[in-house]
Amino acid sequence: MKYLYIVPVILSILLLVGVQLLIKFNQRPIPRYEPKVNLEEEYFDAEEYLRHLNLKPFNVRSVHRLLLKRTHQKVGVYLESLEPALDTAGLEIVNVYHQILGDDYTPVITSGNDYPYHAKNSKHYFNKAMDFRIVGIPMDKRRKIVETVSERLGFRYFVLWEKGEMEHLHVELRD
Repeated sequence: MKYLYIVPVILSILLLVGVQLLIKFNQRPIPRYEPKVNLEEEYFDAEEYLRHLNLKPFNVRSVHRLLLKRTHQKVGVYLESLEPALDTAGLEIVNVYHQILGDDYTPVITSGNDYPYHAKNSKHYFNKAMDFRIVGIPMDKRRKIVETVSERLGFRYFVLWEKGEMEHLHVELRD
């Protein structure tokens, strides 16, 4: 009974040493991916790789971040409240630009919900539209980009090649 006050001190020291040992010996290896070697045909299976790493599939925020990473944005463009379906459409548009202009080309988003001079009831103000720069691209490739984007996005989106002083590719989500 005389040394009872030492017991909590000894227990706390033992607890700290135990935690330190757990941290020290709990070293998980970095997952390594070794693809199956097929001499006839080499390909990369993304689904197999994701299963291997045991990762969660893309979520809405991941797709949005990927769109921002794969494009440049004009200064002042606001895309944070964009409809998730437009993020997916934006990645499809990036794919079309890369297919037609090459992988080195990075598309520029020129407008989201940020420009005060859109039409009064524009879908931009409802976060359901965005614009891509098309100026500076040869005319035949512009036409091909617009046609391919229209085909790929289908009836759910309205694609418009707005010509004139502020020429751009306008994409909006239909109701």
